This record gives sequence, C-alpha cells and structure tokens, in this order.
Amino acid sequence: MSKTGTGVASRLVRPMRPDDSEAVATLFTRVFRPGAPAPHPDLVPYLDRLCFTAPGYSAETGSMVYDHPCTGLRSALLSIPFSFQFEDQPLTARLLSSFMADGREGQVGAARLSRYFRAPTQDLVFSDSASSVSADHWEMGGGCTLPIHSLEWRRVFRPMRAAALTVRQSLPAVGRALALAPWSLADHVLRRAKPALRVDMPQGHVVEIATAEEFRRPALQMLARFRLRPDWNEAEFSWLVDIARQNLRLGPLQFRLVRDAGGAILGGFVFGGQPGQRAEVFNILCHSGAEKNTVKAVLASLDAEGFALAVGMAQPFLLSALQRHRWLTLKHRGFFCIASRHEAVMQAIREGSFYAGGLASESWSRLHADF
Repeated sequence: MSKTGTGVASRLVRPMRPDDSEAVATLFTRVFRPGAPAPHPDLVPYLDRLCFTAPGYSAETGSMVYDHPCTGLRSALLSIPFSFQFEDQPLTARLLSSFMADGREGQVGAARLSRYFRAPTQDLVFSDSASSVSADHWEMGGGCTLPIHSLEWRRVFRPMRAAALTVRQSLPAVGRALALAPWSLADHVLRRAKPALRVDMPQGHVVEIATAEEFRRPALQMLARFRLRPDWNEAEFSWLVDIARQNLRLGPLQFRLVRDAGGAILGGFVFGGQPGQRAEVFNILCHSGAEKNTVKAVLASLDAEGFALAVGMAQPFLLSALQRHRWLTLKHRGFFCIASRHEAVMQAIREGSFYAGGLASESWSRLHADF
C-alpha cells in the first residue's frame, strides 16, 4: 500500500508543459496577487518565454507542477536552467522561483515538489528570494542559506527624494499625489550641508557606457576568481539580457565598465533605472584587489547620473568595500538558498568561492514586482 501511494504521488509531480501556462498564471495571480480579478494579460506570454525558451531548457531542467486528476493544477515551482562552471567543468544549475500552492491539495503538492528538488537529486539549485519557511525546507533537504547574499545594500544619494519614492511604492494612493520637485530642492540644500552624501570618483578612474557584449567579455575574466560561477556563454547571456529588458518597471537595462588611471578595465556593473529614481544594481564585478575602487566608482557614477538611491544584493567579496561608505545600510531581502549533491560544490559555496546574483539570479524577473 505504501509503495503504491508513493508511486501515485510521484506521478502527480511532472514537468510543466506550454499548455499549463494559463493554469499557472491563474495560480500565480491567486497566490501572489490576491484580489486581482484575473491574471495580467501579459503574464501567460511572459511565462511561456521565461519557462520554455532559455537556451538550456529541457523537460528535465524546467519548471515542475503538481497536477491532481480531481482538483487540477494546485501547486507549481518555476525553474530556469542556467549554465554554470565548477572549476572549468560545466554544470547545469536550476534557478527556482515563485513557489506557489493553493488550498489543502496545493500544500500537499508543495511538499511533493520540495522533495523532488532536494539536494541529493540535484547538481545545483538555488533561489534568492525564499521565505523563512522555504529556507527551513531547504536546510532540511540538505541545502543551506547564505546570510550575506540574503542582504540588500542600499545607498542613498538624495534622502528626501528617496523617501518620497519609498512612499510612492509602499502607499500608491498617497504617493500619486506626492510631487517630487520640492524634495529635489530640499536635497540640493541637504547635499551642500552634508557633503558625505556625495560620492567622488576615485582619482584617475572613469566609468564608460558599454554594450551587453562589451560587458560580458571582461566580466568572464573577473568571474574566473570563483570556483563556482555562471558560464554566461553568448547565447544564454543574450537571452538573459533580452528578457531582463522586458522589466520596464526597473527602467532601462544598462551596462558600465570601470577603468583605472592607466585605462585598464578594473570592473563593471549592470543596473536598471532612470535618473532621479532608484537604481537597481544587478551585478558588480571586478578583479581581485580592485573591490574598493570599483565600488566607489559605481556609487560615484550613479550619484553623478542623478539617482536618488541605489540598491543591490550584498556579495561577500564586496561587503568590506560597501561598508566603507556612509549613508549605506544593509537589510534582509529574502533568503538566498542553495543546494547541490556534489560535496566539492557545497564546499566551494561554504568557502565563499561562488558567484550568483543579478543576471545570474532572478532580481530582473517581472514576477517579482509586476503583473
């Protein structure tokens, strides 16, 4: 009896198919956007592209659903395959996103999906937005949570305008009536009174605009310092850039390179945003030993472009450089959880020789703050 029940339950967990997109969109809306009368009209085509068009997609690496013959699709866990390298050996990672369950049967399905994605069965799985309950499940399943990656850094350049933007986001009804111009004038006075709000470019350094490919090539050299890192091959990086650019709420996706006084590329960064608004910094990369000047150049560049504030995921190799800046705070952003069946991979993660985040993660996804 026990074996039969297990077999039935395992058959209910299956790969997501393109004809599931409408049901998953309905489930997503019911779970994450309660009160919405129907899924956003763009959600189904976005799910189609997100779940089925990644260069490394296959049924084995894609999203999974729990589909009961009586109650229908009541639980789903989206999975996006990424190409990673571990000590120059290829590894397929699965980025897990939007774990959703509806009703009692959905909770049963969620438990089944959790078992499917446990560490002993996966080369590499990770999520950068897990809840505390999900983090507990990861740890029980053999994975771990990374405290520093679970933090968001936030650097304010124009405090009054940044506060007004926060009100607009958290209280939309009030925020729509909140004019930004008076706060910009107040910031002008405040920045003269408190010079530490400004960030000066390191002497001789320059930040230049780059295309995605002009950023990718030197970024691969910077990533080589990590034993476990995204592969960012040309096809996958192009796919990531194209789908990240659909997230118009974050503003235009932009690439920058940092050069030192001799003209050598020291680092680079990727961000989204419009001047006067919030800059969402997806990735900051640099060569070993260049962390302080790179972080200072990133912040100085965003300040000079007129952003009110900048935010990004904390990274262990950048933490000391970030903490040297005043008006910069850290807060919990959601648990970063990761698991692998390979002990050598887990050891590299525990030692901090691991890179993920931004375009090697999910902060670019429209599922976070759209629809």
